[in-house]
Amino acid sequence: MTQADSPESPLSAASDAVGTAAEAFELLSSETRLAILVALWDAYDPFDDENAVGFTDLRRTVGMTDSGQFNYHLEKLTGHFVESAAEGYELREPGRKFVRAVIAGAGIEEPTMDRTEIDMDCTLCGGDVEVFYEDGWVYNVCTDCDGLWDDEEAPTGHLSKFQFDPAGFAHRSADEVYAAAWVRAFQHIYSMIEGVCPTCSGSVDRSLDTCSDHDESGVCEACGRRTALTVRFRCPVCKDWARGTMGVVAKYHPAAVAFYYDHGLTLQYGFNDVASINDRLERGVTSSEVLSEDPLTVRVTLALDGDELALDLAEDLTVLDVHEPA
Repeated sequence: MTQADSPESPLSAASDAVGTAAEAFELLSSETRLAILVALWDAYDPFDDENAVGFTDLRRTVGMTDSGQFNYHLEKLTGHFVESAAEGYELREPGRKFVRAVIAGAGIEEPTMDRTEIDMDCTLCGGDVEVFYEDGWVYNVCTDCDGLWDDEEAPTGHLSKFQFDPAGFAHRSADEVYAAAWVRAFQHIYSMIEGVCPTCSGSVDRSLDTCSDHDESGVCEACGRRTALTVRFRCPVCKDWARGTMGVVAKYHPAAVAFYYDHGLTLQYGFNDVASINDRLERGVTSSEVLSEDPLTVRVTLALDGDELALDLAEDLTVLDVHEPA
């Protein structure tokens, strides 16, 4: 840890812990450099081959009269966030990614969405369902039962929560926000199932968490969830994460996708509305059982319209076997 009288800056001292991230934060600590990125972003068109901005035009847009000082800041960005070409300067992909994060809502005032009832019934008890937004998450809660999860950060009745950026609230009703959050969450977890972090492209650790003292009568006090088995995804690079039920992983498998499709229900297409989400949740019934403790093997059974499809999964969530309907 850096001492109070150390000449080393706190940000530099943190470099050992976060690697090049500290350098990036320090590089972007200048208002002028941020203004350069914004100006280049404003000139950027993904379908235009000519996105470069000349030095003089860029300096005038940023509002600096001292060309020497402006060149100093521009050179600091060039190579990582900005690319220099004969025609001028333009953003490189890391620069575009940074500005996208800001536009999506990072660091700006969060929107508010009070508890709002949506056109959905709780699949556990049939009660009314409400959604609200808090601290970057869209929460989905039942007003009548304990829900699926006992999360200290969520209220009683917690059914699900999805990460959602403030930009996603524009021109959307509560129903539309929930549906959009659902789509974003499943695309996020699909990438993690494939072992690729959707945030930083790092490798993802996949695991199966079991509760040995599980109480099946409701939300278990030991593990804080209704099901004894939970899948976990964690990126060791950027620490992005996700969790879900066994059914989430099983329904990603092509055999499950085909099974549902044959019964007139699509899993990975056309679910950007509450009615489609309702149809998916109400018609499909999922159950899990442990087949073997060592090695851990779990059978997930999907039931739909009187037919059943079963998939056997290993502890690392690999599908070992598929049992087609009889």
